[in-house]
This record gives sequence, C-alpha cells and structure tokens, in this order.
Amino acid sequence: MMARMGFAQAVALAMGVIVLPAGAQDYTHPKDMDLPEVRFDRPDPGEMRVDLANGLAAYIAVDDRAPLVTLSAFIAAGSAHGAPGEGAVVTAALQRGPSGMSDGSFTRVLDRMAAVYTVTLGREETEITLDVPAEDGWEAMELLAAVLRDPAFGASGAGGTARASQAAGIDWATSIAGAIATFDSRLFAGHTFGRTASAAEMEAASNGGAQAYYRRYFVPSNAVLAISGDFQIMEASTRTMEAFEDWSGGDRPDPMTFQSIQTSGPRKVLLAEAGRLQGWVVTGHELPVVPREDRAALAVMDYILGAYHLDSRLFRESRELRGLTNDNSSFMQPGVRGPGSYTFRTYGRPEAVRLLVDVTFRELAKIRETRPTDDEMFVAKGALVDGLWAARYATGLDATRNYAIEWLREGNHDGSESYPERIAAVTGAQIQEVAQRYIHPERMVIVVVGPLERIQAAPMIESEPHLDFWGSVERVSGGR
Repeated sequence: MMARMGFAQAVALAMGVIVLPAGAQDYTHPKDMDLPEVRFDRPDPGEMRVDLANGLAAYIAVDDRAPLVTLSAFIAAGSAHGAPGEGAVVTAALQRGPSGMSDGSFTRVLDRMAAVYTVTLGREETEITLDVPAEDGWEAMELLAAVLRDPAFGASGAGGTARASQAAGIDWATSIAGAIATFDSRLFAGHTFGRTASAAEMEAASNGGAQAYYRRYFVPSNAVLAISGDFQIMEASTRTMEAFEDWSGGDRPDPMTFQSIQTSGPRKVLLAEAGRLQGWVVTGHELPVVPREDRAALAVMDYILGAYHLDSRLFRESRELRGLTNDNSSFMQPGVRGPGSYTFRTYGRPEAVRLLVDVTFRELAKIRETRPTDDEMFVAKGALVDGLWAARYATGLDATRNYAIEWLREGNHDGSESYPERIAAVTGAQIQEVAQRYIHPERMVIVVVGPLERIQAAPMIESEPHLDFWGSVERVSGGR
C-alpha cells in the first residue's frame, strides 16, 4: 500500500491527516458556511484613562509582549500653528531634551537606556515618543516630563534628535518619496500647510516667537499621554501623576480651523526626470475635512478601491491581471481641522508607466459610476471591523495611542465605539455617493518621476494614451 501512495499522502497518513481528493474540496462561499459571528470587544477607554488636576489626560495600559515601555505625548499644535518657523524651533528644543541638562548629556542618557526618542512635527499635531527597556521606564517618564515642562531652547548641539529613518544609499528625491514631495508641494502651495519660513522668520522664531508658541500650545490641557508597557498598572498610574502633576500652563487654546483648498481643473501632469530603471506615479487631489456621517462609507469605498490589502480593484487590475507593478494603492490622509490629501500611488518599469496611469483612471471612473458588488461589500466590511478596527485596540500600545489621539481630536470616544455599527450600515448607494463626492478625476494632479524619454517613447501595450492626454504637462525638479 505504501508503495502505491504518493509521498505527500504517506506523510499525511503518518501524521493522522485525512487527505481528500481534489474533487472533494469544499467550495462553499464563506457567507453560506454558517460560521460563528466574530466579535471583538473594544476595551473600555474609561478604564485606561487617568485625569490629572492640571488638565492632562493619560491613557495607561499593560502591554507585556516585550520588556519595554512606550511613552507618547500628543500635542494639538503643529507647523501650521503660530508664525512660520515657530513649530520647527520648538521641535528642535524638544529634540535637545530638558533645559536643565547640559549639552550632550541628554543623548548620553538615551544611549545608556538604549532608548528610541522621536519628535514628529505634523501640520496640526506634534508627537513626542520615548521607547525604553522596562527597567528604565520610570526614569524615562521623568525625562519626558522634564522635556515637556521646559525644553532646551537656545541650546547648542543636536541633543536627542530623532535617528535618521532613511536607508543609506537610496536616492529618495528620485523615487516615490520624491513624487510624494512634489505632489504635496504643489497641492499645498500658498496654503498654511505648505508654508516655509524665511530667514527673517526663523530668526524671529528663535528670538522669542517659539517660546511664545510653546507657552500657548504646550499646556497640559492641550496634550494627551499614551503610556503602555511591561509594568504594574497601579504603579504606572501613580508614577504618571507624580511625574506630570507639576507641569502647569494656561487654558487650552481654542482649536484652529484651517482654510480649505481645492485643486483647480483641468488636470496637471508634473514630470520630474530621474535616471532610474523604473518610474513612480502619484495621482490625486485634496481631501476636505470629512464629517463623521461620511467616514464609514468612505472607508468601505477606499478599501474596495485600493487601500490596505492585496485584493483591491487597483491591485487586481494592475498586478494580478497585468503584472505591471508590485503595488497600486490608495492613500487617504485626512486632516483634522484642515485639508488632507487622497492619492493613488504606483510604480513600474518605464514601459508600464503610461498604462498604470490609464488603469488607475479607469478604476477611479468605475468606482464613481457603478455600485460595488455584494461580495466586495461583504469582504470590505468584515476586514475593516474584524481586522483593522480590532487591531487598533488589540494591544496596550495600540489602544492607548488610538484613544489618546481620538480624545485629543474629538474630546470623546463616540466614533470608535460606534464604528462597527456605522460600517455595517453602509450601503452600495452610499459608497457610490461618497466616491462622487470625494474623488474628482477631472482635476487631479499627476506626478511622474523617472526616465521620462523611455516612458514617453515606450510602445503601447493596450492603446493607452501618452501622458499629455491627462492634462497640461510641466517639467519640475524631483522632490519639489
């Protein structure tokens, strides 16, 4: 008997596995399998929250997957607040550490703890994060509190600046990063989000403007902490109150609403020369502030079109069916109280670039003109709730960060609590409506970075048009 069976069958038999012939495979659709309902119980944010007398809120949770502690502070102020350059000067002061430490001593303390310290200045928010081994968690907490209370303005040296994240040897200006930078610079040109400080403005920021910015925005009531790690929860709560209770400041400033923008038609094609083996494409336009009533339908639409995964429409059409690229995905980046962006990014060999642009626009038109299938809705809703939403609160690290950000922006947790019900209620008609409301192919900016002559001269694959078909063409420098 053993001599007549295949090797795989013999191994399976030895392991007690029943091997069915190919014809006996179960092709029942998952919707018809009567599978048990998947349910994730979102942790109660109230059980994680600690409120200090000075107005500071902290979300604290145990996360003992590794012997680490992560401390994050989120501040409702970014580069668009204050005068040009002030946010950047405050960021530099935070990177140097507390003012009470001598030059270089902050860096030496971080090195001793093998800490990772980052300060990220966004357009509307600032994040300061300190990751350390659990044994150094309380010393790191005191250090973070000292930085927030009194950062090192005017000190020399780089102090504890964030470690570089770009890999050596990669020319980012002539890759997808350059295409994104070119798109952003054009999208936000003339807007507060795209401003750059002049030399005179930087000098004014350094000579007192940044300190005024700090005193206005870096107050406990304008900040939220996220604290997670391998510790005892009661001790962590006590340590947090002790470390931050003497951080003082004025009332929380009124939230600032930033002006809207709208890319003007017709479409524009920005071409940047790069002597590379492939081309990179970023296509898109602004994304206005999205009201809560549109967010669920927009999330489902975006998932079906191109976000997060390897079975989106853009991915199937570009890679699975045609083999043109490794990726073609959508990136929805909403602002908080100002405009964000909605882009579609892909790349490929020069011969494939024009067809990739064409395929992208075909799928944008399709999502606007037709409703999704029942299967697409079924998969997207399940993935968004049982996958992505559950993952946001599955660990102490993820839950504290997401609750802290939600409280900073919304002042409540209604959105995260109602998310599964709102996703479940989305209809195909709503998906088509939000596609028409938030996707406008006729006025997009298209950025192509790569070997332009080869891209333009490549023979047609599917009768795809040349790049000038999509709009007025302008040559620009990569990364600008």
